[in-house]
This record gives sequence, structure tokens and C-alpha cells, in this order.
Amino acid sequence: MEYIVAVDIGGTKIAAGVLNKENVWMSEIKKKSDTSSADNMYVSLLDSIHEAIDQANLSKEQITGIGLTIPGQLDTEKGLAIYQNNLPWENFPVGDRLAKEFPTYQLAFEHDVVAAALGEWSVRNLTDELFVYITVSTGICASIIHQGKPLRGLGLAGEIGFFPVHEGQVLENYASGSAMERALKLGDPNSTLADAFRRWEQGDKDLDSFFQDRAYQLAVAIFNVTAVLDPDRIVLGGGVINNQESFFKLIKDHYQLLCKHPLQKNWPTRIELSTLKGKSGLFGVAMKASVSIKCDELS
Repeated sequence: MEYIVAVDIGGTKIAAGVLNKENVWMSEIKKKSDTSSADNMYVSLLDSIHEAIDQANLSKEQITGIGLTIPGQLDTEKGLAIYQNNLPWENFPVGDRLAKEFPTYQLAFEHDVVAAALGEWSVRNLTDELFVYITVSTGICASIIHQGKPLRGLGLAGEIGFFPVHEGQVLENYASGSAMERALKLGDPNSTLADAFRRWEQGDKDLDSFFQDRAYQLAVAIFNVTAVLDPDRIVLGGGVINNQESFFKLIKDHYQLLCKHPLQKNWPTRIELSTLKGKSGLFGVAMKASVSIKCDELS
């Protein structure tokens, strides 16, 4: 039986779980990230791996692979955490350390958004189709999958958060979850994004223009991605989208209004919500680890 530990590393929490060959999660845990130092962060990672294995009632020897998602700049071949904005790692050799700790395991590493894209792609039974996953969360980013492989460019492919919007701002600093909450706190220091969404859904007119503007800018970004790449599917996920389906519908309404040409008639039907929600990255990196194991067995 193949058992893979999948770990999604973030600046506030680490999510981990064990996935079996039937794609059933045998354990699911979340732990707070200790970002006080690089070594303490690594210990948090190790603790998460061991806890996920223990919760699955498995021994360390039964695990066949580990898949890790890491945000920021990452060497996916070596597992080198080059630079992470919200982690205390800089050129940190996660791969080398894990290889010493788990010498018999197949290790796989992936950027968190790419891993989420691979997860969403894999559950849709796609093959050669061009697929785009967009996350709207603390930041905004996209990942492009073609024939099952991520397109990386020189390393920054899919960084749609850099798209300019208005008044010298970029999309990520205007419509990401963290940016929206910062803007809301300028009017009310006690305001949270979740509370603002709740009041908006209950008919707060003062918040309507706020969310309309952000949804419009996100729709324009998605429209531009569609116009350039003509993907078969665009899936939206991330914390903001996964928890606010009304906001997703608003984005899609704005997107539909942008599709004026007859050739764009079916474009809105290509926009979908995340299927895996918060487990997209975990599932995607587990799939990558599984493929690595099969390739290793064949070689």
C-alpha cells in the first residue's frame, strides 16, 4: 500500500495529512508555524509529519513518500527554500534535511499555488487541455498547467498579482484578502474581512461599491488571462473565494459583462469554483510525490 504524507507549509499554520492509494485521507492535522527561527520552523515541519503519521495509525516505515508545498521562491528539484516572505527561511535546505531524516522516502516539493493547481487539475480528468488555477487569498497568483505540467517561464509565470489596476496600485495590493482587510481597517480598526463580507451579504450598501470594485478588477484580470491563454478551464480558489461564494458569483457577473464578442460567448462557462477547497495544495503535492514514486520504481 502506498502512503504519502502531504504537507502545506504557511507562515501561520502547517497543514498535513496522510493520503492512501485510494486517495482517501487517513489523517488531517493543523499546527501553528513557529517562525521564530529557521530551525524552529523546520522542527514545526517535522512535528507535523510525525503527528500526521501517528494519527493515521501507521509506522514511519510504512510511509513511501513526502510531498511539501512551500510558498515563495523554491528550487523544486532540490527542495531549497530560496526566499519566503512569511517564513524565516532563506536558502534553507529543506530537501537535504528531510533526506537525512527520511532516507528511504521519495520526496517531492512544489510551490503552494502550483500544487493547488495540480490538485484541481488532477480531479477533473484532464489530459492535454490548458488549465489555469487562480488563488485569491493573502496574495493573488495563478498557475498554468499544460499537458499535466506547470508552465513556469523564468520562474514568475502566473504572477497576476502584479497586474496594474488604478492609481498606481497592483491587483494584489488592491483585491487580495489581506489588502481588502487593510483598506477596511482604515475606516474601522476593528473591522475584519469576514465581518465585512457578512454585512455586505446582509445588504450593507456602504460596502457594496467596495466589493464591486474589487470583483471588477479580479474579473478584468481573469478576462485578460482568458484572452491570452484561451484555457479549457479556469478554477478560482484560495481563502477568499473558498469562504465567500457570493463574492465568486459577483466576480463571474462582472466577467460575463466583459465578454461582449460572439467568440467569447462560452467563456463564462469555463470559470469554476475550487473542488478541493483548502486541500488543493495537499492533494496536488501528494499526486506529485506519487508520480515520483512510480517513476523511481520504473527506473
